Amino acid sequence: MRPTIGMTSWRYQDDDERWEAILDGYPRAVLEAGGLPLILPAISPAPAVAEAYLGIVDGLILTGGADIHPSFYGQTVLDRCGEIDEERDRFEVELVHAARSRDLPLLGICRGLQVLNVALGGSLYQDLSYRQQTDSAHQSPRERRREPVHQVAITGGSRLAEILGVRELRVTSTHHQIIRDLAPGLTVNAVAPDGVVEGVEGAGRFLLAVHWHPERMFTGHGEQLALFRALVEAAGTFRATDYHASRT
Repeated sequence: MRPTIGMTSWRYQDDDERWEAILDGYPRAVLEAGGLPLILPAISPAPAVAEAYLGIVDGLILTGGADIHPSFYGQTVLDRCGEIDEERDRFEVELVHAARSRDLPLLGICRGLQVLNVALGGSLYQDLSYRQQTDSAHQSPRERRREPVHQVAITGGSRLAEILGVRELRVTSTHHQIIRDLAPGLTVNAVAPDGVVEGVEGAGRFLLAVHWHPERMFTGHGEQLALFRALVEAAGTFRATDYHASRT
């Protein structure tokens, strides 16, 4: 049986209706890696829904999307902070806490890295421009979002290095917010030439996040699929049914 991988969605407003959306690269990559993708809409009440969702999945992907409200890391909204969805923020922070409490395999991508860092006690720069000497290459133009545009150095001995099998690679990024203070319990496993954190990981069965977009790159750059395969493999060792059996 394929391990079930839950994926958060991005909400947007269309006239009088609100839509739950997800870039199709996420479910395609999960399926290609051997998992069964399942979209998890952000619905209140966050704690109860997060617990219920994680009762039926074996692994979790925190996907990209809008900015996190700065109040979650003790700041006020600055001019260059972008679109915010506080309900999604609360929901995903609860997902992180619930996932960590049961050692559920978790992969964060772009915003997902930022959510993980914030949920565990870290903070962000609300825009690249608030950090000196930061390269604009972190914001790939729309026409180049599937192309590698900047270099990333992978930390030797890290889990990320073990998964990718390389010490450096070129990636595509579309984020304008970056880590300011690293959360306790996380370690940096990838850095851009300008010093921006591009990857983090933590202890446990599988806790890893990257700032770039492997779901956009995996069809043309096979090494990126390794991230999804590693998550699915870890999810296979977890199995939601086994977790519940151990709790009864």
